Amino acid sequence: MDTKKYPIFLNLEGRNILIVGGGNACLEKLIGLEFTGANLHLISISYNEDVQKFLQKYPQIKTETRPVTEDDLNHRDIIFLATSDPETNKKYRALAKSKGIWVNSVDDPKNCDFYSSSTVSIGPIQFAISTDGMFAGVSSTLRKLFEETLPEEDHELLETIFVMRRNLKELLPNQEERRKVLKDIIHKLNSEYFHKT
Repeated sequence: MDTKKYPIFLNLEGRNILIVGGGNACLEKLIGLEFTGANLHLISISYNEDVQKFLQKYPQIKTETRPVTEDDLNHRDIIFLATSDPETNKKYRALAKSKGIWVNSVDDPKNCDFYSSSTVSIGPIQFAISTDGMFAGVSSTLRKLFEETLPEEDHELLETIFVMRRNLKELLPNQEERRKVLKDIIHKLNSEYFHKT
């Protein structure tokens, strides 16, 4: 029987994240980490134009233009190895593992402690899609499907529904009473807009 990965959403606020490499793989990680509140540190011998453009928006992201060293791995919570050199990725994954640090070696599933997922965020709802790092195209296709099904303009409505539900729990702590109110609302919607009784 194949083992399955356990999906989780990590709270990275205030965590120290190192990204090694400055190309498209680095940009993908930056976009995914953009609103997490993590302390980001980039080390690369060069940064492509798109990465540089992204970094202009976030002067608080620490960047260094030089080769990575073993000392750079110290005091990190998570490391993303996003260089174009498999040997560099493999070497630093082994070093990080010896220090007990979780590593994602981009496009190299066998050298990953975890896989990044393709995510869709619509207001308070977040979907994570993963193919165990083996088929990014499928993740991208599914992400687009979710985005079309739940368009961004609906996020305010979803936020309102979530707030109403939370407030209802305070107004009606009794679960049965809450359930009755919600059933009444659904029944009203059905009868008025879908002509169901």
